[in-house]
Amino acid sequence: MKCLKWIAAVTFSVLSINAFATDVSGEKIMDNYIGAGHRSDVNGGMSRYDIDKMLVSRDGTTLSVDIFTSFYDDIGNNGIKLGDLFMAADEDLNGTATSPWNPNGNQPNKGDRYTDSATDSNTGTDWNYVYDLSGARKFTSGTGQLKSGFGSNQVVSSSDLHGTSSRDNQAVMLADRSSDIVHDSSSWSVDNRASYQLTHTYWSRRSNSYQNYNVDYGKVSFSFDVSGTALATANQIAFRWAMTCANDIIEGVASFAPQGGGSTPVPEPETIVLMLLAMAGFTYRRKVKN
Repeated sequence: MKCLKWIAAVTFSVLSINAFATDVSGEKIMDNYIGAGHRSDVNGGMSRYDIDKMLVSRDGTTLSVDIFTSFYDDIGNNGIKLGDLFMAADEDLNGTATSPWNPNGNQPNKGDRYTDSATDSNTGTDWNYVYDLSGARKFTSGTGQLKSGFGSNQVVSSSDLHGTSSRDNQAVMLADRSSDIVHDSSSWSVDNRASYQLTHTYWSRRSNSYQNYNVDYGKVSFSFDVSGTALATANQIAFRWAMTCANDIIEGVASFAPQGGGSTPVPEPETIVLMLLAMAGFTYRRKVKN
């Protein structure tokens, strides 16, 4: 009887593990990146433009990106819209264990300035994929397209759109052309409710003391099929996103488990349960015979 109780307990535990196994946390990229064009992380008010983090996950060939920013409820104000999501995945670079993300490029200590090929490309990263929001950038939902094959002269900068009031010359979106290679079209959305709130501290000259203030952060969600692209198999993918004024920018690299990497197969939880039940039946049968 004790054996049966033990097996029942283990069976319940395995089923619980299976239930939680589908809830896999994404790779987290915190906004530790500042970028050029302004001395601070955020150009303007934290409560309007701050980006806190990005969560990315790849389930099969579906790549999902959630960006948490205070800009979620300020979209369209003063002509400032959502930017496109830039990505870099170079299979050759990944094969040599070199990160596809290069925030400094060929100009160390200046960071996020420009590449040699075009002033609007930004950094030494080869941003070879983009999730293009097209004409829906001022809205909170729409249809985006995963694209590649675009030229550096198609990259639109913050200065092109907003002049000197923005962070200078930062890549924020793609100018559409019929020659772009479209890999997938999918829906994207912005949650109209805050996901969480953070408390920030600043030094007040008026009161000559530190003051606290709260900022709400909402979620901008992109999800698209990357089958047939390097994004589907890359061990590392670099990401870059900003609103069109680039008053804050998030960049970083996420690591993913190798696809079809010859790892040791592990039995599915259901298989383990069946094995335990078989053991229980065998044990019970022996007791009956004795």
